[in-house]
Amino acid sequence: MTPITIRYPIPGNEGGGLLQIHGERTAKHVVLYCGGFPDGVEPFLPMAKRLAASRGDADNDGCFVGVTCFPGFDDESYHRLNFRAFRREGFSFSEVTGCIREAAKQLFLEYNKKTCGEEGIFTKKDKDNEPQFTVIFHDWGVLPGMMFVNRSIVEGSEFSQRVPDRVVLLDVLLPAHQSISRFRHLSRHTIHEQIVYLAYRGSAACSFAMMKYISETVGLLTFVFLFVLLKILRLQPTGSIDNDMMKERNMNRYHLIYMCYPYYYLFEAILSNKKALSFGSLPLDLVKTPVLYLYGAEKNVMFHDRQCLALLQQEENDGTSDCRVVGVEGAGHWLYCQKPDVCEDEIRKFLKCGNK
Repeated sequence: MTPITIRYPIPGNEGGGLLQIHGERTAKHVVLYCGGFPDGVEPFLPMAKRLAASRGDADNDGCFVGVTCFPGFDDESYHRLNFRAFRREGFSFSEVTGCIREAAKQLFLEYNKKTCGEEGIFTKKDKDNEPQFTVIFHDWGVLPGMMFVNRSIVEGSEFSQRVPDRVVLLDVLLPAHQSISRFRHLSRHTIHEQIVYLAYRGSAACSFAMMKYISETVGLLTFVFLFVLLKILRLQPTGSIDNDMMKERNMNRYHLIYMCYPYYYLFEAILSNKKALSFGSLPLDLVKTPVLYLYGAEKNVMFHDRQCLALLQQEENDGTSDCRVVGVEGAGHWLYCQKPDVCEDEIRKFLKCGNK
């Protein structure tokens, strides 16, 4: 099937959202991916094509895969519209959650055309043929992504037409649901990790703030100074395998700084409005909504909550749910680019469990 490109509305821009779709409408699995900093849709497209392809047997049929990103992150939009076509202040997590919901809506409208015609309206008689709906989130995509999942579960059809059946998280693992008390005795992060988190996240947030309130040039100078300082102090979260990837991408510097807006909104939420982070956790019922967590082992620090990691590992060991944890050796933050065979195999195995 020829890839489909859909532009969907985001706050302040009727066509600012980008969704690229791969796969056939006959697929039994619908998959929606959203990445984070500093990725548009481009880095995940090779994996989307892999997941969309059939391996030739019933358990490995291709998926209907939609790939989206944070507003203003994709290269094509930036170079065609320039970031000034997007809101200078960026987008809050609540707004990005709404964008993911809209992307899911557009993905199912396109999928449902196989039985419902061009309108894409899913009728009651089609319910028995509903596909499994899996979401995949990476990096910053995990926070608004899980907000979308949890709000879909809690609010139902009032918020989203479909509730995700399964969740795949790539290299970032949020805390467990607040109602889960297991493993509270464990430290979520080491002191070193907390220092690194504060250093690089604060640097990114400051760089965006300088761009927002003063000028692009001041934002760029702030970014260069602070990240050189992080390198000197050895406070970089990622290692050479990821840093080399970033160099190869040769990104527009101003675009890179604009994409720091999630860091800015993180600190704003922590300092003044923690409710902005509501629903940012794993689902409460991991049997009903299981989670596969894949992470790259080759990093200076890990991006997972250790309490939640232990919870998922116990779920896997006890066979309580379909939850799994897989550390991918020889891969860093962009593990799906560095070890695509491993990541594809693990995702397909996880999806296969949903066929039972």
